[in-house]
Amino acid sequence: MQRASSLRPSVYPPSIAVVGRMLGVVLCAAAVLPPGETWIGGSGDAWAQQDVPAESTRIQSGFIDVDGGRLFYEEAGHGDCIVLVHDGLIHHEIWDAQFPVFAQTHRVVRYDRRGYGKSESPEGQYSNIADLRRVFEQLGIERAWLMGMSAGGGLCIDFTLAYPEMVTGLVLVGAVVSGFDYTQHMYTRGGRLTAAIYGDPEALRLYMVTTDPYEMAPSSTAARARARALLEAYPGNADLEKHHLAVSPDTPALGRLGEIRVPALILVGEHDIPDVHAHAGAIDAGIPDARRVVVSGAGHLVPLEAPASFLSEAQAFLRGAHFFATLAEEGVAAAVAEFAHSRQTHPDEAPFTEGRLNNEAYQRIQSGRVDEAIELFKLNVQAYPESWNVYDSLAEGYMTRGDTALAITYYEKSLELNPDNTGARQRIEELRGGR
Repeated sequence: MQRASSLRPSVYPPSIAVVGRMLGVVLCAAAVLPPGETWIGGSGDAWAQQDVPAESTRIQSGFIDVDGGRLFYEEAGHGDCIVLVHDGLIHHEIWDAQFPVFAQTHRVVRYDRRGYGKSESPEGQYSNIADLRRVFEQLGIERAWLMGMSAGGGLCIDFTLAYPEMVTGLVLVGAVVSGFDYTQHMYTRGGRLTAAIYGDPEALRLYMVTTDPYEMAPSSTAARARARALLEAYPGNADLEKHHLAVSPDTPALGRLGEIRVPALILVGEHDIPDVHAHAGAIDAGIPDARRVVVSGAGHLVPLEAPASFLSEAQAFLRGAHFFATLAEEGVAAAVAEFAHSRQTHPDEAPFTEGRLNNEAYQRIQSGRVDEAIELFKLNVQAYPESWNVYDSLAEGYMTRGDTALAITYYEKSLELNPDNTGARQRIEELRGGR
């Protein structure tokens, strides 16, 4: 069950408090192509060109029937599915730099939510969660990674709680979470955003792309120009009336984040508004084993402002999730092979953090699977050869198995990198004394 939003349309300019609450959803936030096929790759603007392979990718586009309207969508690529969900200001083109890149390795779907881009505006109450479910149904998606911007990220969280079996993992960018309120500073952008601006869609669009210091970082001049062009092409994006008709989940997500059991990456721009950083912290604390990254030099619209950084973090996260899924489902030997394959294409990156793999190895030691633990410790040494701690852990693995000479060798290597590792020094003395 879902309930209608408590906000109702008004013929008068809304108060800052009322519309500010909507901005928690909205602002945390070209020619129309007919349904059919087109191609991407090899041409376009700077955002689409960032890290895009030279070869083209086929796009299928069309409309999805939802209760009381239609949603525009595009899809491309093959493989595991990624669904991209835009923020509360810019439609599906916010993902222009990412869509063709992900399509080289995945099936990628992006769509316009109601009243955005090429999708129809709502004429009655609607549910964003139900709309996203309909995207899955009509396009035959059984399970997918969800990547959501801002309010789109909040939608991805709500959808995951409603349909956990349909979500492989989450990438949440400047996301907000239902049940976590906003400060007055958020509502007014520190006094910059007035009731007069709220009441004038054109003024609101102009404010967001020229004045607001959080939506995009002050230095993001090219991204501001791009955002302005997109909003001029689709002015309805900034029309707040559609949000009066949206319904919300009966149970807010904030208190249920611990129920989410899929990998989650949380990205937030360095210059994003303080409330969004607070929401990112709450999401990070609530979702087990989530990882949070602050993107330097970006504001709220990270995919538009820092496309290369976003792609680097997201692709590394996808590789890591695949590595740990392989480890859990197929075992250590398969994970070792997966690591070797990953190093061939990304020699300077590891699909795991040092701490995460160490934890996996120590869990195996505790359950008596010492040989498996040693293999994982060895992977950590390959991935992080400058870390004294990985050698210390590998030495402990060998010591547990009774390989005294190897344990001493790796404790000595750990001491070489960190002469203050008194624990290693003590272990060496004990092992030599026990010979």
